[in-house]
Amino acid sequence: MTTYILGVDGGGTKTIARLVNTDTGQSWQCLGGPSSLSLGVDSAVKTIVQQGSELARQAGIALSDISLLCGLAGSSEQSLCLAAQHALQASFYQVEICSDAKTSAWGANHGQPVAVVALGTGSVAMTLSNQGIETLIGGWGLLVGDEGSGARFGLHAINTMLWEMDSGQELSATGRLLSEQVGYERSDILSWLRAAKSTDFAALLPAIWPWQSRCPVAQALVQQHLQAVVRIIQTLDPKLPLMLIGGLAALTAPLLPAHIQQRLQPALGDALDGACLLARHLFVPISSDARVGFARQA
Repeated sequence: MTTYILGVDGGGTKTIARLVNTDTGQSWQCLGGPSSLSLGVDSAVKTIVQQGSELARQAGIALSDISLLCGLAGSSEQSLCLAAQHALQASFYQVEICSDAKTSAWGANHGQPVAVVALGTGSVAMTLSNQGIETLIGGWGLLVGDEGSGARFGLHAINTMLWEMDSGQELSATGRLLSEQVGYERSDILSWLRAAKSTDFAALLPAIWPWQSRCPVAQALVQQHLQAVVRIIQTLDPKLPLMLIGGLAALTAPLLPAHIQQRLQPALGDALDGACLLARHLFVPISSDARVGFARQA
């Protein structure tokens, strides 16, 4: 019997899914909306089932033929993880959910020892030791953590803008940029804040980042971001290969201190690769084609 596995990398802004035929190595891939469990279990399940159904259609199989492994943001909260797993089991043959930090770490160095820092809407780090021990650092969410993330950057930026407004001083260029997006009047800003999610805070970064050479406030926010990333890296085992991944990695890496840049190694794969590799370990007999973890896209 042919084994089909579906690896899913689900975050706060998008979800990428890859279906693999483990006999042939053929794969199909698609992109969808967010599936972070922190944004809602029902919406995450709906996104994953929709993607699975589309890929199953392309492969000419039933959804119930597929073994599913998801690396999802927000899955560290056990109640959310169990609720999503229970809901997905109604559609798929087998289901396993883990954190996106785990799939990122497994994908970055193809399952070999590594220290990975993931910087995106949120932030988290994970190490895979030489003894196979997994250690998670961070990933607490915007309320108390996510330092070095896009969401935390946006939160710091809004806080700075509000202090400028409350002190009666003229808004900086950064403050004016933010006001254009969240409002100038107190009532408008409060309405924005009440509705804002992590993704809304993170969405503020692209407008501010290019101003770091022209606006002292933007420069200070970037430096605050870099200091947070350095603190995370300092908690990791320095003997392990160090890899920076995620949507903010390319912006952040060139600005880190030279001694950290010298340690950085390019990731060999991403969280989606890690999800497929983990799915192979869990669901596929050992004799099956080893290409499944990093199969080409059909």
